[in-house]
Amino acid sequence: MANNYFGNAFDAAREQIIGAADAYVTLSGDTEIYSSVVDLEGYMGVELAVEVDMAATPTDDVDVRYYPCASATPTTSDTVGRPLVRMDSGTDPNIQTFSIPAGHRFVRVGVVQTGATDSHDVRAYARKYRVAGAEA
Repeated sequence: MANNYFGNAFDAAREQIIGAADAYVTLSGDTEIYSSVVDLEGYMGVELAVEVDMAATPTDDVDVRYYPCASATPTTSDTVGRPLVRMDSGTDPNIQTFSIPAGHRFVRVGVVQTGATDSHDVRAYARKYRVAGAEA
């Protein structure tokens, strides 16, 4: 069982939550896209990695938010995102990692361009963790 830099134990492989088979999803205009929901029951939190491959001559940055959800099927009451970072269009590719503690059982990630000029490609991964030495 490997440990992350917080000293917590990963007991599961990373899971792609935006995109599939290591492929990207293209952002269109200023429409936010959402990841699949991550179930944190029995876990201390989740480490997220978000990667953006910027358009050829980028002008728009990309905002990343996380959404605590009341269930595995998000509803309109789950639409208030908590900002994580604005990924600068000047860095390509831009990769950011975050650790989200398990304050809610379900979470998901949203990504959106700051304008409608570009078509950036994005993918994201999640890896849940427990306290080192904790049993499943």
